[in-house]
Amino acid sequence: MSRPPTAHWIAGPAPFTPVTDVVVATPPAQQSPLELFVSLSVTLTGFDAAELHATALVQTYYALLPSIIGDRVFGELLTRWRDTYIRGDGDEPELLELVKEQILDDPKFGPLARNLGALWYLGMWNQLPADWRNVHGAWANDVTFVVSPQSYTEALVWKAIHTHPPAAKQPGFGSWALPPKIGNEA
Repeated sequence: MSRPPTAHWIAGPAPFTPVTDVVVATPPAQQSPLELFVSLSVTLTGFDAAELHATALVQTYYALLPSIIGDRVFGELLTRWRDTYIRGDGDEPELLELVKEQILDDPKFGPLARNLGALWYLGMWNQLPADWRNVHGAWANDVTFVVSPQSYTEALVWKAIHTHPPAAKQPGFGSWALPPKIGNEA
């Protein structure tokens, strides 16, 4: 008996099925906190998981957030994301609307999600708004700062605008003689 390629299985061992016949993705309800963090980051940035992992900053940012907002609030954000993702049930337009309603428009989770997106794009954390800190608490690490030199050079903004970070990762000899990429050019 083989599993259908789109089914998500939760219980019990199953007979061997070749990897090419099975969806490899972990169902959201079973994802680890790190996997939830990555999938939330994918949705907030528009970059896929491989591109986020290629920055070599996934573990850094995953460890950074709880140090800024605390383990409890970080866990609540991931739980809200998991529940939102499950409700979206693979329907991307529905999921994006749910993310807007359940996370971005939420006074507790919206500032966190926007800061997480900015963290990926800019390589820096922006201090949370004073209103947020007054309600949910202020943490010593919640200050505006560039995470590391690597976070600057690997910031997604450079990839999004098809350029290199100034003073780092130069594009190569003679590259400035070529016209800039426009739109969706590869």
